[in-house]
Amino acid sequence: MEIAQIVNSVFNSNTFILSEINSPNVFLIDIGDFIPIISQMKECTTVKGVFLTHTHYDHLYGIRQLSQEFPDCMIYTSSFGQEALASDKKNFSRYHDDSIVFTSANLHVLKEGDKINIFSNKELEVYATPGHDRSCLTYKIGKHIFSGDSFIPGVQVITSFPNSNKLEANLSVQRIVSLAKGNNLYPGHGRIYENFNP
Repeated sequence: MEIAQIVNSVFNSNTFILSEINSPNVFLIDIGDFIPIISQMKECTTVKGVFLTHTHYDHLYGIRQLSQEFPDCMIYTSSFGQEALASDKKNFSRYHDDSIVFTSANLHVLKEGDKINIFSNKELEVYATPGHDRSCLTYKIGKHIFSGDSFIPGVQVITSFPNSNKLEANLSVQRIVSLAKGNNLYPGHGRIYENFNP
């Protein structure tokens, strides 16, 4: 599996493009700037799904354009994420003068312990890691850990939002650190950490 990083224009959030040789499909971790993502897809032709680490504006603002271009694309989020996608207040888009109220028949709600086959021999595992937001999920694919804003090395988790919880955030950080140790860590902002060693 190949992983390409896109640094988005809003708050320098990350989108990760997951692809595999000889597969026409890609999967995304979060969705920001749409055009750079399309240009990075190379010979791949279809975005099969996007896994949202959480439903804050800087991690989802490309979702409408994505769904228009790829109407069969599955949107994966948590139960609170589904609620927040439908509320420009909860996803903060109203504060960016870019109101997003998103609902879709292709929205799939994930929970702790779920496993999704993304490529023929690749399985994505779901971990609930709330604290930064109630919608936060961390994803594990083999040695690759996608933590969103639940854990960014060297950065204090922001817990001042309406749906944040400091205690939960601390527990989630401990969990992700344990999960990521010796693996490759892909946070929601900043660089990739190969063979992460806390």
